[in-house]
Formats: sequence, structure tokens, C-alpha cells
Amino acid sequence: MVAKTYQSLEILDEPHTKRGAGASHSAMYVTVRTKTGTKKEVRWYSEHEYYKMYPEERARKPIKSQKEVLGFDKGYITIFKGNAYEDKDYFKQNEARYTRLWGWYFISTIDLPDDIPSDVTPVQLPWDMVGNEDGTLKSDAEVTAAVESLIYEPDISEYQGEVGDKVNVTVTVESAIPVSGVYGPSTMHVMRDAKGNCYVWTTAAKSWEKGSTHHITGSIKALNQYKGVRQTILTRCRAVS
Repeated sequence: MVAKTYQSLEILDEPHTKRGAGASHSAMYVTVRTKTGTKKEVRWYSEHEYYKMYPEERARKPIKSQKEVLGFDKGYITIFKGNAYEDKDYFKQNEARYTRLWGWYFISTIDLPDDIPSDVTPVQLPWDMVGNEDGTLKSDAEVTAAVESLIYEPDISEYQGEVGDKVNVTVTVESAIPVSGVYGPSTMHVMRDAKGNCYVWTTAAKSWEKGSTHHITGSIKALNQYKGVRQTILTRCRAVS
């Protein structure tokens, strides 16, 4: 930015580096058109330099909303279906940003590159799906649900009851994932019933094989959605057969 004296003048070029007369080091300059129509090179200051010169201006500096900070200037950003994490080097080299809420993305004021990796698919994420009218983000749970609805295919699983309800069901183990906790190693069993509904039970007492079938009873601990799949989280389970 230029000094206050020149802020009403037309800027004719991009900031460029040069060494001014009598200066011991290079600095940034721009060319402005004066009120008489002549051209003049004046200093271009960084934000730090400007507010050091005019500290009173910092108090008047507008505070950006989360919508602006995250890059939804045109009302959307571009996120990606697929395993974008594997292409992190590509995204780093192409001005993409990263957030834990939706992974790698491009802000709306940047044109998408022509050479996007073939293993990911760009999807527009509108602000009204994840943000409020005042420019703030919705809750993490609401944002996650909105993002997952765009980047994951619909799943047939439905929640099976409410927290505290008992279940009595035959399930097949879809995956058995070793996990570590404060009480030592355990296994997270991701299971499906005959209708495709998903159940998750983590226990240190058993480690069932993928593909094995069991009739179990237990209690519903929570209802959770993960990568678009509605999961009924179980506790205090017992294998009936």
C-alpha cells in the first residue's frame, strides 16, 4: 500500500523492486498518476511497514470474516473427491490450501489448473452449506456432514435405534482394525447386518476375522457418521453365537 498522500491517485503498475536515491537497500515502488497527469514513482509499503507509519490505521482496519479468510469470496470453494492426500505435493505446488475440515482445496478467486490428477474429482462447496449469514462457520459436525454429502457416495446404512437402546442382531465383520488406547491394544470391528446397516464395536476382549459372522447383543453408545456412512456405535456387546 502507498502512503496516505497518494491513496487517492491511480496506480499504473504492479509493485516492483528498486533502490531509491540515497537508499542503502532496495525497496518496493509503484507508479502513480498525479493530479496534474504526470507519472511518479512512490514507495509501496508492506502491511507491517504501513501500520508502523500509521498505527492509528490499524484500529480502523476491517476484520475479515471466516468466509473471506477461507477464500469463499465468490460464494464457494473447490474441494476434491478421492484420495487428495496422496497428491499433496501437487496441491502444494499449485496454490491450493489445506484445512482439517475438507482437506485440500482451491479458493474461488483462483482458476483451477488444467492438469488436476486423474484420481481426484473437483467439487464446488457452496458457502451456504457450511457457513452462516454473518460470515462465520457452522459447527464442525454440520460442516463435516455437508462436506461428506458431497465427496462420498450415498450409503444404504441407517441408524438402528437411539442411544441407550438394546440391539440383538446378526452381523458380518467388514473390517477389524487394531487400535491402541489407555487400557492397551483393542480391535475396532466394523460390521454390517443383512440389510447393510453398519455397526461399530471396539473391544480388547475379542478380535474377529474379516468376513466372519456373529450374532450379538449389546447397547447403543452413540450414532455417528463417518465418510458418509451412518454408524451405530455399540458397547457392552456379547456374542450369542
